[in-house]
Amino acid sequence: MKKILFLVVCLFLSFSYAQISVKDSLSGGEYNLDVNSAIDSLITKEAKANCWKAASSSSVQPEETVDICAKNPKVRGYRIQIRYTKDRNTANQVIREFNASFPDLPSEMVYTRPDYRVLVGEYFSKRSGAMDMAKIKRKYPGAFFVQWAVWCRKAK
Repeated sequence: MKKILFLVVCLFLSFSYAQISVKDSLSGGEYNLDVNSAIDSLITKEAKANCWKAASSSSVQPEETVDICAKNPKVRGYRIQIRYTKDRNTANQVIREFNASFPDLPSEMVYTRPDYRVLVGEYFSKRSGAMDMAKIKRKYPGAFFVQWAVWCRKAK
């Protein structure tokens, strides 16, 4: 008897699917999900109990865009190192030459005792900086990516 009841419940749960529409809180896009209605009701019940109370008590509306960079102004990303030298004047000269050739990319000299690094660009990933790297490599063939804390609002 228990086996038959279990089989009936499984069949009922397997055929009761529903399609729900979900809105992404970051991008604002929508997507549809085909879910089991029993599981959907459990998730909805749990979400109402834990999540929606906090959201309804705050003044933040769900449709507002979230500014990720507001909480984390600097994030782990990548910069392109074009020169590494012990001479400050050489580093300054490289920055001047770079700024003349690539005025749209930010450049910076970073001193880490006893050396100077010339770093350019700010990227979230190596992939997002690949086009700039290809251009930079033509003039600075020894350029390479280094993992660095980058400004979230400036990074590509």
